[in-house]
Amino acid sequence: MKIPSVDQVFRDARRSLLRFPLAILDALIGTSAALVLMDHEGPPTPTFLFQVLFAAILGFPLLAGLAFTAEKKKWGSSASLGSQLAGVLLVSIYALSVPPQLNGAPLFHVIQLVLLTVGMVLFAFVGPYVLNNSISGFWHYSKILLMRLIVAYLYGVVLWAGLAVALAALDNLFGVDIPMKRYGELWAFIQGVFTPWFFLAGVPEDLESIDSLTDYPKSLKMFSQYILFPLVLTYFVILYAYIGKILFAWDWPQGWVSKLILGFIATGFVWVMLLDPIRERAENRWIKRTSHWLFLLSIPLVVMLFLAVWRRVSEYGITEGRYLAMALGVWLCIVVPYFIFSKKKNILVIPATLCLASFLVSFGPWSVFAVSEQSQIARLKGLLERNKILVNGAVQSNHDSLSKADTRQISSVLSYLSDFHGFGGIQPWFAESLKRDSQASSPIYRDPSAVASLMGLVYTRVWQNPGGGIIILNADRDHPRQIGGYDRMLRAQRLFKDAVLGAQGGDVRYHMAPGMFVLVFAAKRQGGAFDSLRIDFQPVVEQLVKNYGSAITDKVPPEEMTVSAEDAHLKVKINLWQIRIKKQGEENTPIAYEGDILFMVDKGKGPE
Repeated sequence: MKIPSVDQVFRDARRSLLRFPLAILDALIGTSAALVLMDHEGPPTPTFLFQVLFAAILGFPLLAGLAFTAEKKKWGSSASLGSQLAGVLLVSIYALSVPPQLNGAPLFHVIQLVLLTVGMVLFAFVGPYVLNNSISGFWHYSKILLMRLIVAYLYGVVLWAGLAVALAALDNLFGVDIPMKRYGELWAFIQGVFTPWFFLAGVPEDLESIDSLTDYPKSLKMFSQYILFPLVLTYFVILYAYIGKILFAWDWPQGWVSKLILGFIATGFVWVMLLDPIRERAENRWIKRTSHWLFLLSIPLVVMLFLAVWRRVSEYGITEGRYLAMALGVWLCIVVPYFIFSKKKNILVIPATLCLASFLVSFGPWSVFAVSEQSQIARLKGLLERNKILVNGAVQSNHDSLSKADTRQISSVLSYLSDFHGFGGIQPWFAESLKRDSQASSPIYRDPSAVASLMGLVYTRVWQNPGGGIIILNADRDHPRQIGGYDRMLRAQRLFKDAVLGAQGGDVRYHMAPGMFVLVFAAKRQGGAFDSLRIDFQPVVEQLVKNYGSAITDKVPPEEMTVSAEDAHLKVKINLWQIRIKKQGEENTPIAYEGDILFMVDKGKGPE
């Protein structure tokens, strides 16, 4: 391979600047905004730079995609520039929706940016080939763009690593003070300026000539045939075995299986797209047959996807993750029949429809954010009205005590709203403002515990744990624990299966009995004899699971996570800080405990 000269590199860079001026300018502006934000010290303050950064992130793939489309469709320089200026106007309008104080702002702004960026990137791939019949040309164009993107990123990584070592050498060998944030700023500059510029420099100028390409990399066929295809088969066996289990046990599918289904379908679609140029060749007819069966066998999996997601929706309402899973299910209901019944089987349909879906779910009353927020507000409203906390559209702090299950669910919704949307949707229920006193503070809204307090509730931090799996219960570390009546303590002990532990010179040893519900604790008395005691955790564990359910829960009252036992010679108490439990159906099996062990041993002689 011929190594380009320095002059050639500069000529290529200049040619790219003339070819993609707005896209490169967008990268420079976005990187500048990122560098200023990274260099800021002190408390977060409102700034328009977050809006500039978000607009630039969306702007680069949009402007590059419009330039590619203009070149492919031969729009001419005026039409190309006009379309890109319209793109600049579009992302500028979007930037107005980004809060100037992003630190502490609802997370939906970031999720929206990700969805729109995915849509813009897909547009850069499909834009030039919309209403174009060259499927082979689209495949080779996409391959060139993807390979160039990977190469540009890797070059950027190597360049950053080399310059980072140079900075470290200046710091360690010459005593030049290099703050750690400079390494992050260097990364932002390289990936924000060098990588996009280098990527654009490698895009062929004559996009029309791509349509005539017929070569197919042998390495790509080997990767698809010997790496991706076994993965597809593995997913297929696991998922259809699970379908058999569901039919045999006649039980609802777990929520987690939806991730595996989407992984199977995504891997299968990538496999189909990578092998598309050679599927009609005589020696590769098996690819065509296998692709057809792949789409047919996806139908039961799509049904199971809807069942798994709907189970979670019926229990806990719609969230962004569940909405997107259902949206992908609807998308599959369109794409899978197309590839089963269509004779043409244009692979452009996959990224084009995904691009359209990314934009559709990002805005409007049907968007993932609007639907999720309204679903959770409706869920919260039902809980509050049932417990006489919300009366005639106003929150009442004086009410009867709630069950732990309802308190946990209300806390869960408040936590979700605080993280993803803020409390603007429930502000009409309160006479007090739910925003913090200082508009410059971060986050914007009050803590969910403060909102719960306005409802007359004690807030419990809860994260829903989809499909059972692992339950993690954490004690509230802000409250003191009782230690009176004991004279020794083993701090931060981890208790897990098959571990025999000891401390204090061999005077103490302890282990969990089979089943992980009983701690066998032995301590040496005066005279050398050991006394042992069995401490039963099961009543406490079962009560905690009953109270807090299938969830990851923080700030459990400490008194609920205390276990103790005593006999004539030994007294033991365990102040648990964390319990990990494996949930399988109705069976709950502890995996590990973490806590402080307090004990007191009778100093008398042990039995002869």
